Formats: sequence, C-alpha cells, structure tokens
Amino acid sequence: MNVTAAEIENIVRRVLGTLTDGGSVAAAISEAPSTSAETLQSNESVLRINSKVISVQLLQKKLTGIAVLAISENAVVTPAARDYCKENGVQIVRGSATIAPSSNSSGKQSTSSEPSAKPTRPQRLIVDGSASWIAAISKQLCPKQANVLAGSPDDLSTMRHISDGLRAGHQGGLAVVESPHAACWQAARDDRLRPVVLSNWSELNDVLREVPVNLLILSAKSWNVPSVCNVARRWHQHLQSHS
Repeated sequence: MNVTAAEIENIVRRVLGTLTDGGSVAAAISEAPSTSAETLQSNESVLRINSKVISVQLLQKKLTGIAVLAISENAVVTPAARDYCKENGVQIVRGSATIAPSSNSSGKQSTSSEPSAKPTRPQRLIVDGSASWIAAISKQLCPKQANVLAGSPDDLSTMRHISDGLRAGHQGGLAVVESPHAACWQAARDDRLRPVVLSNWSELNDVLREVPVNLLILSAKSWNVPSVCNVARRWHQHLQSHS
C-alpha cells in the first residue's frame, strides 16, 4: 500500500493528538491556523508560534520571509513540518531567550510578556541533559560562558535541544545523558552534530586536538556537577581559542 506524505502527516497529527491532553491538540490543529495557535511576529524574520504541536497545516503560508521559527520548549514538531521548514530555509528555535519583542504600527513596543532587551549573541557553549541535577550546573558556570538549559525529559530531547541551539548560533554543545552511546548514535544522524562520547577527563585534550567535534556527550552515571563544570570550562576555552 502506497501512503502519501500528506497521509503520513495526518496520521502523525492524529497520534500526537491522542497522546497530548486527551486529544485536545488534535482538535486545535484541525482548526484554521489563525485560531489554532497564538502567533506573534517578533520581527520581520522571526515567527513565534505558541502551540503544543507544530504541523505543516499550521505553517502553510506563514514562512514567507521568515528565517527563524520560535516555538515553546515542549512543542512537538511533526516530521513533515520539520522537513517543510528545512525546505524553506527556516531554522527552528525553542524558547524565547534570543527573541526580541515586536513593535506595533505606532512604533511602540508590544505589551507581551517577552523580554524587552535586544537579542544577545548566543554563548559559545550550550549545556543540556537528562540527568536530574543538570540545572545545578548553571549555578557553577558563568552565564557568559554557557547557556545551561533546565534539563530534558530524555536523551533524545537533549540531542534535539542542543542541535537547535547550535543552529541558533552556539558554537559547541555539552550533553549529560543516561545512555551516552545511544545518544551519540542518535546525534550522529543529525548532519549538524559532530558528537564524541567523553569517558574521562584524561581523554579531553586528545579529543579536542584530534576530532573536529562540536558536541561532547558525558554519562550521568560517571560524571558529577563539579567534573562536568570543569569539562565545560575547558571546552569553552577551546572554543574561544579556535573562534
């Protein structure tokens, strides 16, 4: 049986609808794009969509002139929607840290809850992981050195968040995960990521010297907060010296 891309997209949307909020998401997606999600345009090249599921139907006729699609941290992007963004040269960014508020026709800033500061240059390093203690790393690292995310529910989400961060301008990623080798295999499937599993501190200099890596993967079972922070600082120094 031959299944078209449109049929696959429809199946994915229906399955996601049954897994999220008892099907309420599926109902929201079936509505017109103007009512299915709150859409805010932060500037001429950034489009923000606040929806739990990002589908092709939701994105159609909205990506003209758009370079960045900003979505919520926990939003699910269907495979067809991800391909649609790629075809249109649009990168997907989660969260709103680098998105500036929009201005209305009178020249005044929008009264939305977005921060009023101008977008800042992404830090050299982005850190994320599925370890329960990942947020504690942010207290040990300088904010100017690394953007430490709040943590991911699983290793696959960690790889996705770091991939999105690198596309948004970060130079390198550091992931602390439960299954490092499986995560490395997942990351290797992303053409943006060049991952290496770091087993111990003594390997770090050799890895940085021998491999054109942009993602270091550490096991949550073998590393703790102080040792991860030491790797992050050394990784940051390496990125800084090679920028």
